[in-house]
Amino acid sequence: MNNFIAASIIAADFFSLENEYKKLNQTDIKWVHFDIMDGHFVPNITIGSCDLDAILKKTNIPIDIHFMVDNPDYIVPLFIKNYSNKKISNVSVHVESCQNIKKLSNLVRKNKISFGLAINPNTSINKIINNLKHIDLALVMTVKPGFAGQKIIQKCINKVKKLRNYFDKNNISIPIQVDGGIKLENISSLSDAGANIYVSGTGIFNTNNYIKTVNKMKKIVE
Repeated sequence: MNNFIAASIIAADFFSLENEYKKLNQTDIKWVHFDIMDGHFVPNITIGSCDLDAILKKTNIPIDIHFMVDNPDYIVPLFIKNYSNKKISNVSVHVESCQNIKKLSNLVRKNKISFGLAINPNTSINKIINNLKHIDLALVMTVKPGFAGQKIIQKCINKVKKLRNYFDKNNISIPIQVDGGIKLENISSLSDAGANIYVSGTGIFNTNNYIKTVNKMKKIVE
């Protein structure tokens, strides 16, 4: 399983997105991570379909959409309808808010997009384990979702380790994605825990050289 870096666009300079994408396009990130927040499931509101339209025009890097919303069962099908033929590689929803994981998974996969299931810091990994046949990716939040720039919650690293141990013991090849507070100085702890996909926001966008930062991260996780 290939490990890689994804850039969380929520931490970018939105007044200079075109320039941000020019710099991202020169790096070796494999996904652009696109957070959709509704102000209800999490205490923040972020970008929507109009912003996604603009982003899709600026990059050929595949898009990873993370829905932090109260009603993904209603919202996700609307996005799938409009973007199924675009550069969307993965869609993740939260186990805490999704009412029918099987149904939503079938819809997403039918459109040749992988389906991820996310858990918050206080949610047990059993919520992922109980839904393995419906998912292509397991997303472990390493901060409380809603805002960029937070510090990693240490207990979440242990959750990643426990999930990796379960996957390895049962020959499960689903990648583990981690999201929240990931920077050069702490990415090795998540690599040691067994993560595969590392979503970094301020850890990339608050540095002076995106190429060097991503390359250094890659060397640690590969």
